Amino acid sequence: MATIHISYIFMMFLAYSFIGWLWETSYCSIRQGRFINRGFLRGPLCPVYGVGGLLIMYLLQPWAHTWIPLFFASMMIVSVVEYVTSWILEVLFHTRWWDYSKEKFNLHGRIFLGGAICFGLMGTLIAHFLHPWLESKIFSIPLQTARLVAWILFAILMVDLITTLHGLVNFTLYQTRLKEFAEFVERGFDQEWIKEKEAALKQQEEKMLRHIKKFPSMTSTEFHKGIAALRQRMQQEKK
Repeated sequence: MATIHISYIFMMFLAYSFIGWLWETSYCSIRQGRFINRGFLRGPLCPVYGVGGLLIMYLLQPWAHTWIPLFFASMMIVSVVEYVTSWILEVLFHTRWWDYSKEKFNLHGRIFLGGAICFGLMGTLIAHFLHPWLESKIFSIPLQTARLVAWILFAILMVDLITTLHGLVNFTLYQTRLKEFAEFVERGFDQEWIKEKEAALKQQEEKMLRHIKKFPSMTSTEFHKGIAALRQRMQQEKK
């Protein structure tokens, strides 16, 4: 395979991240009966699919014209990416942003067979039907233009990533404070202090609900009470 300029690779990454976001958002919105803006980032991107898409299309290029081998290889690659992503996020934020423990044939609740089959089907179909067209369109962009567009999109992505990480850090801090608050209430601390802290936590609650709505199956061994309280609040809003 000829060397491909990084600008084109990055644009392919964004394209597959967007396709993944469309799939995740459509699937979850239909299941929940309301619009859910899925994805790790605030924007319409699911980087797991971007990484998985690039690995399938270029790492598995020798099998690009096959069906069965490509299907199983796609299953394996994207499932590994999803598993590792889930583990890293849980280590960093003490929260599992998706949990497939209730699904059949799951592995530690991070991936499950049904999702892996979908990855295999998507990878195979996209490789045979969408990728050649998408690649030809992106690679037809003049290199200088591609560089400029890639830098602009990269800057936007970095802003999105920074704001997203800031929000996730705030979510973790909120859960920590909520946990400490609950412990203080159980110990019978000063009522005025409790009311003051409760009001402060209430102001942050609306922002935190966004994460619960975005990841309905979110779980956490450390913050399970706080997440349960937020989920209960979300159910009350529906009534």
